Amino acid sequence: MKGDFARVTFDPARHYSQVLQQQGRVLLEADWNEQAGIQLYLLRALVQDLVGPCWAAGSGFGLATSSTDTSGTLKNLPLTDWQLAPGHFYVDGILCVNEAVSTLAMQPQAPTPDYGVADGKSGFENPPSTYALWLDVWERHLSSVEAPAIDDSALNGIGTASRAQVVWQLRMIDPPRAGQQLDDIDAALNVRLQATTNTTAIAAIKQQIIDVGNLRDSIDNKDTGTGAGNNDPCMLLRQLLGARTAYALPGLRAQLGPVEADSDPCVIAADARYRGCENQLYRVEIHQGGLAGGVNAATTGASFKWSRENGSVVFPIASSALGAAAADGSAQLTVTLAGPGRDARLGLAVNDWVELVDDNYTLAQRAFALLQVAAIAVADSSVTLAVPKNITPYPIASDPHKHPLLRRWDQRDAVSVQGVVAVAEGAPIDLEDGIQIGFEPGGLYATGDYWLIPARVADSSMLDWPSTGTTPDALPPRGLHHYAVLGVTDADSGYRECCCRFGTLCDLIQASRKLQTGQLDTAPMLVAQPAAATPVTAKKAAKTKATAKKHAATKPA
Repeated sequence: MKGDFARVTFDPARHYSQVLQQQGRVLLEADWNEQAGIQLYLLRALVQDLVGPCWAAGSGFGLATSSTDTSGTLKNLPLTDWQLAPGHFYVDGILCVNEAVSTLAMQPQAPTPDYGVADGKSGFENPPSTYALWLDVWERHLSSVEAPAIDDSALNGIGTASRAQVVWQLRMIDPPRAGQQLDDIDAALNVRLQATTNTTAIAAIKQQIIDVGNLRDSIDNKDTGTGAGNNDPCMLLRQLLGARTAYALPGLRAQLGPVEADSDPCVIAADARYRGCENQLYRVEIHQGGLAGGVNAATTGASFKWSRENGSVVFPIASSALGAAAADGSAQLTVTLAGPGRDARLGLAVNDWVELVDDNYTLAQRAFALLQVAAIAVADSSVTLAVPKNITPYPIASDPHKHPLLRRWDQRDAVSVQGVVAVAEGAPIDLEDGIQIGFEPGGLYATGDYWLIPARVADSSMLDWPSTGTTPDALPPRGLHHYAVLGVTDADSGYRECCCRFGTLCDLIQASRKLQTGQLDTAPMLVAQPAAATPVTAKKAAKTKATAKKHAATKPA
């Protein structure tokens, strides 16, 4: 959520039930947003507790793998043309809506191609012999640049509230990709094991390594002899999709570092204080996912970027043009902005790092290199960006309906040629004005993971970060995705659906009535009794009893 917020305060662990305004008090945007967060959490938790973490309403999100041609012959469809039914699907209580029938290749919110990246295809053209289909669900923040309709034209460009949008993407995974993911998790656990000396933690990590190995053996159809084998591919995929969260989720600590003492004995060194002049909401966001790398981690391992304005400083793009390469292989990209920044603090300056973004970039969860501002021409609102040798800038969309924009980031020190900072675990990393962060050893990072650090000038110039005693807590990232298994397929058995389906209560009641009166020979998924039972004659009762007995005899164990 890259909005212009003072802070984000909702935490389900606090068990707050509502926000209560008091007379004569200041109302902050954080209070309003926390009330919305409380209600949203309650609703989604209720849906999960009542029905389950992943389920479809009726025929929603059902997949048609074949169709009838003009001659009436039923033919199998290629994977790209499998048809996804309209309707509703709930993932961890989050409502996903498919408005109309769509094919896998033409989804309304096109995902990152898991196969065939950068070849202009959807990734479903050449499926492997065995694969699984799953839903990737997350919430996207929309500013008025990305969703112009949220601003009232009567305000003449003055921004108001922003929006959160649910994004769902149907994706594919096969055994080799599953194995690579487990390899990364195993590597992260071993790093965590080497970094700890606590005997209890060592035992727990070793058990997790065993659990990951058992999951790998089950996916590879190996019998470990430990009783941990599982032949249900749907259950295995659920475990795989949740493995990063269960075993290798990153952690970050934020603290204030003291300034080194001056050589003059008469000068007192500053203590650990936030030394900024304004209250800020710092955002630390993972750019390139993966494991933390070594010396060249910015190009071979996970990397991050940070912003003192929660990444909310953006500039809409009117046009862009990439110049010819110079003799040294570098080039310049000229970007014409549709509007300047609000003021000098929220504007652009030479040497700033910016990210080229549009709807395609966001929905594809891409991580192209950031570019540095080389020059600014105020007269025509153009910005010249330096493109180093061997760096390919993101091809920003020329279609204004794709909402192209520049997003400013604020890192300056230890920046790679790609404009980002390497994730180095176990050591403090300086941001600015005394703020230090530290990544916990043994994390598996994903593009888009982020942490928020509120820095305050008042209250002894401290960070709003939880701590146990004098040690700052290691917090998991925000922005985690939610996953659901749709189905699995192989060359022998074809496609098998994994999700649960439930009809409406009205449908269930009608089915229950028909079962009671003998009009239905099979029991509904769930029997819901009507408020007032229909009188049943002795003849009808005998018929109902016989039908129920017949159903019980044919029902599988």
